[in-house]
Amino acid sequence: MRIIFRISYMGFGGAEQVFLSVARTLMHEHEVLFVTDRSDGSSYTTLLHENIPVRSLDVKRTFMSLVRFKRVIDDFKPDVILSAYPDTNAACLLSASMARHPAKVVVSEHASIIEHFQHKPALTRLKVRLIVQWLYRLADQVVAVSEGVMNDIVPLVKRADKCCFIHNPVRFNQAAPAFDSQQVQQPDDGLQRETDEGTLAATGCVTNCVTKTILAVGRVTPQKDYMTLLRAVRDLIETQHQHDIQVMIVGGTHDKAEMSRLTEYIDQHQLQSYITFVGFSEQVERYYAQADLFVLSSAWEGFGNVIVEALAFGVPVVSTDCRSGPAEILQGGQFGRLVSVGDSSALAKAMSDELATPSCSRAARLARAAQFSEREVSERYKTLFEALV
Repeated sequence: MRIIFRISYMGFGGAEQVFLSVARTLMHEHEVLFVTDRSDGSSYTTLLHENIPVRSLDVKRTFMSLVRFKRVIDDFKPDVILSAYPDTNAACLLSASMARHPAKVVVSEHASIIEHFQHKPALTRLKVRLIVQWLYRLADQVVAVSEGVMNDIVPLVKRADKCCFIHNPVRFNQAAPAFDSQQVQQPDDGLQRETDEGTLAATGCVTNCVTKTILAVGRVTPQKDYMTLLRAVRDLIETQHQHDIQVMIVGGTHDKAEMSRLTEYIDQHQLQSYITFVGFSEQVERYYAQADLFVLSSAWEGFGNVIVEALAFGVPVVSTDCRSGPAEILQGGQFGRLVSVGDSSALAKAMSDELATPSCSRAARLARAAQFSEREVSERYKTLFEALV
């Protein structure tokens, strides 16, 4: 097969990582090509380093790519095109309808149509709704990253037979290198405080490292609802008198107003010695490797890749039962604790309980993560592509 992976920008988002994982597996037997709007982004560099074929359309906006991508389709003659995100999906479908070469088009949705766009401007919400409701019907298949996301799409597309879900693959496994505090990036906000047990290094370890490390991974945005996590940490310290904890939040600051709000809360309640904002890291696996507990406090998710990544390192998990993904990954609480969105007291209790008595064994967590391996997920995409072709 000849497969095009169409995405506007190769950043470090979930769709980019899914495409990379699937391409790495399929390119051994099939011909693949990435097509982007621009030749930049952290994952664009990854394509070049791994010698994965990529072609930039050199356009500033995706809607300007219609004719140029149509030419790529006629030139490359793909059997299947896989695209991601509403705007790019729409442009991809229109380009494919203009092309002389017939190709099967699979559009993928990586976020809840309801939750992810509810805080966007009315015009944006209307645009996305029209794209999904009308243009997605032109697709040969609509793939969601979770059953919950799929359930949001079906009523709009009104073609349940065209919709399915394929979970995201996990990037890491338990064979990753051991944690080395000397190789971890410094926090991006300069937080470095003294604790009762010595000087807290920027890595979150203290002298004679006796603390329990609680890890959260994700960009600083309202979606991740780190405020609920901070309130839960305060509850653990002030109500449950659990002082032997250190929370590390790994992820870039994408919302400065949200970061200011979180920093103000930390200062107001004197949590500086317990919270470390690490910032973006290309070695996030090292943080998983040294974590005693992983927490996802999100208000919503499309899937929740970070939960699977934590399981792949055998780390116990606590997550909000947000739409969509966490309950599917943890199978209703079998592989980690679930709490209501925004309930900091319940989150604090679940964190304390999971640290004391994990929901399942390390072996069970590793086995669950293996079900989301790159090989397993890529095989599902391959099966889908072959059925369409």
